[in-house]
Amino acid sequence: MIAVALVFAMVAGTGTQSSFIAQVIGLLNSDPSQAESVVRHKFKAEELSVGAPPYKEGTNVLFAIDPGAGQHSASVSGDNLPLVDLLHAGKLLVGTMNLRPGQGTTVNYSIDGKPTGKTYNLEVYTPNSTCEPPPGGGKGELRDMGEWKSTIFPNTTRKWYVYLPPGFKSSEEYPVLIGTDAQWDRQWQANALENCARDGKIPPTVGIFIEPGQDKPGNYAFRSHEYDRLSGDYSNFLLTEIIPEVEKIVKLSKDPAKRACVGVSSGGICGFTSCWQHPEAFSTFISAVGSFDNIAHGDSLMEGGHNYPFLIRLSEKKPIRAFLQDGTHDLDNQFGNWYLSSAQMAAALKFKGYDVQWNPGEGFHSSDHLRSIFDKALVWWNGAK
Repeated sequence: MIAVALVFAMVAGTGTQSSFIAQVIGLLNSDPSQAESVVRHKFKAEELSVGAPPYKEGTNVLFAIDPGAGQHSASVSGDNLPLVDLLHAGKLLVGTMNLRPGQGTTVNYSIDGKPTGKTYNLEVYTPNSTCEPPPGGGKGELRDMGEWKSTIFPNTTRKWYVYLPPGFKSSEEYPVLIGTDAQWDRQWQANALENCARDGKIPPTVGIFIEPGQDKPGNYAFRSHEYDRLSGDYSNFLLTEIIPEVEKIVKLSKDPAKRACVGVSSGGICGFTSCWQHPEAFSTFISAVGSFDNIAHGDSLMEGGHNYPFLIRLSEKKPIRAFLQDGTHDLDNQFGNWYLSSAQMAAALKFKGYDVQWNPGEGFHSSDHLRSIFDKALVWWNGAK
């Protein structure tokens, strides 16, 4: 077991934690009852009753649980986490630790040695300001383009957005980053475009961020149909519907090396498919926890993205570059093992001589790892010369 009091001292000595964890650490030493009040204000009672979701500030993590009436002990443990005893904060038991950057682990709470039955996924990374709002506020524009009714994907509507860099000139051509799942990822990706360009890491770059098709507001019923299939439909949708509309506002580079696709999960395989189908239009894809698995299995049960590593090995090399990220705690289900599938993609692309950046880690099915290295991805794709 690790005594959390020692961990507190280690964390406090890093000088890296932000206000909430620092406040709790200080109060645990000076006023435990006030520490209890602060923690109860942060979490819901029903969360504390089974163990609160680990609270992250960079690589520092806080754990808290309400064991109920009486005198109790509590601890947390995980597959990559030592057993840690929590300390009393009034009627709560609280602890914090500083984890290794990139560490991924499950977290389980126990009271008096008995598991509560609640498991959390936890991954931590060194803070990366690239994806945060630009200092002083954004100077570019993330323009809401309203709803788009597609002809390639009939009976669908979708919201979409265009990021225009500060002071863009309609007469100049710009590189373009095209992102899927705009409902989740548009803001942090637009932030990264602005921050990296402001710092001179990349040239000013346009962003196009598109939601999956909806059959009714908020229901992305066509997401898998659009993203997971090995089909040219989505790249044709970009080339014939979306890009011409964007070019009414700003010129986009015709050089495929200046056009990249980025996506998370099924959005990752969608980006690769766009490049694979039209390498003359899109040369680079950036994938986080990409779904290179058999989701779109079809009637044959064999038609999904798990085929890509073998298609890559058997096909003539195309002018495509690849940036892939995945973690060993990613999904493992009836459609495949996400980490192994991404590793297979990286291996197949390397075998054929493609320019590949493979970024394995310990994370789960999230964009957290990609966010921590997104500036690296953007510079690798289109770094300022």
